[in-house]
Amino acid sequence: MKITDVKAYAISSPVTDWTYVKIETDQPEFYGWGEATLPTKPLGVIGAVQDLKKLLIGRDPLEIRKNGEICYRHSYWRGGPILTSALSGVDVALWDIFGKVHQKPVYQLLGGAVRDRVPLYANLGLSNDPEEFRRRAIIAKEMGYRCVKIYPLPAIQAIEGPSTFRQIVRCCEAVREVMGQDDFALDFHGRCSPIFAIQVEEAVRPTRPLWIEEPILPERNHEYLLLRPHFKTPVATGERLFTRGGFREVFEKQLVDIIQPDVSNAGGISEMVRIGAVAETFGMILNPHNPNSAFQGMTSLHLAFHLPNFTALEHRHEHHDYMRKYCSFVPTVESDGSTSLPTGIGIGVDLDEDFLKQNPFKEWIPSSWRKDGSVGDW
Repeated sequence: MKITDVKAYAISSPVTDWTYVKIETDQPEFYGWGEATLPTKPLGVIGAVQDLKKLLIGRDPLEIRKNGEICYRHSYWRGGPILTSALSGVDVALWDIFGKVHQKPVYQLLGGAVRDRVPLYANLGLSNDPEEFRRRAIIAKEMGYRCVKIYPLPAIQAIEGPSTFRQIVRCCEAVREVMGQDDFALDFHGRCSPIFAIQVEEAVRPTRPLWIEEPILPERNHEYLLLRPHFKTPVATGERLFTRGGFREVFEKQLVDIIQPDVSNAGGISEMVRIGAVAETFGMILNPHNPNSAFQGMTSLHLAFHLPNFTALEHRHEHHDYMRKYCSFVPTVESDGSTSLPTGIGIGVDLDEDFLKQNPFKEWIPSSWRKDGSVGDW
């Protein structure tokens, strides 16, 4: 069997743009899909996929490791979010083909599942309105989720006064009231200076968040050493880190409790398994970052069932009707807040290529502005 074509498509979604890779072979029944979503950068990812295509045409798709090494080492310019996202989509598509050839789900080919259920948490998005978060949390809990995640920080300065703290705490209190003895986590989107992160963690600590995600920017990971002596809440990071090399400092200095690499950006299934093994060595949890489409959701599920050092999976809990227009299967939460083992072969989700062709992405421009008009971190 030989690879005959490598394609990339990007579409707009109700949330952001989503990017996919399709690998075709000279045996038409054996093709694979992968997701390579990098929001606001679809053109870059599509171009990177096309750059990798010349390295893959004519190769055996079942040589997943060798194909990955060729794409990584023969690119010369290694790493970075765009190239690694393209590599991730290719890797997942190759695993999808591998599963179809062997007529097994990917998690079985990785060595099998280590758990029977995967807990899911709903991403409730960004706001600084406690009542809005209360409304979103009620909806998620009624759907069956036993854990949610919120982004309660506006675009902030390095130092803020008491009114900002009060608003963040009120958001946390509103969600805690809805969730009761169930869980919620916080995502700060890298918006804090170290001193502000320390102050916010202390302020929200009485609401008992499950973790605080990305309190500081990923290019300043060394600053976690300043946070660790003061935090009582577990810390998570990793959605903007790529490959094992990108996590090296996090591992060696044991900077956080939870890492959150994204299968669509960090190197695909192959690299996620390797990152997970190193994380386990250092006693760290690996909970995949998973905010995108149903295809990435299923890919992350295979990893969540396989990785022993996993606890909870982010889940796109809304826009399922849209995803069903082109995804053959959309994973959903069950009444206990979790979901069960994938049963389809390969990844277990087929995509409607005609829909992808007919609905190309439309440009959108993210923005984040502080109260004084200066540029905030998106």
